[in-house]
Amino acid sequence: MKNKKKLSPESILELFSPKFSDSKVARLNLNTSQVSDALNKVTGNPGVLSGIKPLFDRTIVGRAVTASTMADDWGTSIKAIEAAKEGEVLVIQVEGDDKAVWGELASKTAQERGIISTVIDGAVRDVGAVKKLKYPVFSKTIVPNAGSSKAEGKINIPVTCGNVTVNPHDLIIGDECGVVVVPDEHLKDVIDETLRIKRNEAQIISKIEKGYSFSDILGLN
Repeated sequence: MKNKKKLSPESILELFSPKFSDSKVARLNLNTSQVSDALNKVTGNPGVLSGIKPLFDRTIVGRAVTASTMADDWGTSIKAIEAAKEGEVLVIQVEGDDKAVWGELASKTAQERGIISTVIDGAVRDVGAVKKLKYPVFSKTIVPNAGSSKAEGKINIPVTCGNVTVNPHDLIIGDECGVVVVPDEHLKDVIDETLRIKRNEAQIISKIEKGYSFSDILGLN
């Protein structure tokens, strides 16, 4: 059997170039729990977007394209789609959540452009249709109504989403547990720590399977 090739630091960073593929993401098998733990250790902040949940279970990884708008202005979301590149993630800060700034048509447009996912600190609608598209959307809430196409918001500026600051090009990781943002300047250290956590968890699982008690493994006794 051939030995598995270990990832070098350079190849790990290459995985997080502006363009992503499922195969690259799968090589690291990241999840938000491990990344959040790593981020908290490196920066003192777990980077979790509070209250933002997935419409359905799907793991996403990509660089952020940000937008700031109001609940009555879904037009800015469309401008954000046009500003995003293939493999990126839209992160939309919304003032208010009584009207949806995202839905089926926006999801279809983003999907056709190769955008990975949309994260909204506000409301989404057309949930059934979005699920059928299998386009990953993470949002704070769901409503049936929308506002208008004012397009008066701003694109690619620092935004606050789920009480966390997100800058353009930060790394966004989402799955069934929620969404975590990794600041670009901390990426290498956070990835290194995430891999250490994964190795440690694998060792713990191995010991549990051999009959060790969890308390003994953690040194709680």
